[in-house]
Amino acid sequence: MSTKKLKSDIDSVIIDMILDHYNIQSLSGRREILTGKDFIDICNDAEKRYYENIMVDTPLGIEGLA
Repeated sequence: MSTKKLKSDIDSVIIDMILDHYNIQSLSGRREILTGKDFIDICNDAEKRYYENIMVDTPLGIEGLA
């Protein structure tokens, strides 16, 4: 029986960044909200981090397989 991967690696990055966003707001004593702009910014930053990690952590020549 094979197991199917239900989420992509970038999903984990986005979720972690959203949790960080809420934690920073909470620790700063601000109301915890996530605007549409915040979400788009998080997604763009996550995508950048994801591709940077692929380029650093993946052996040269097989980046497209990551």
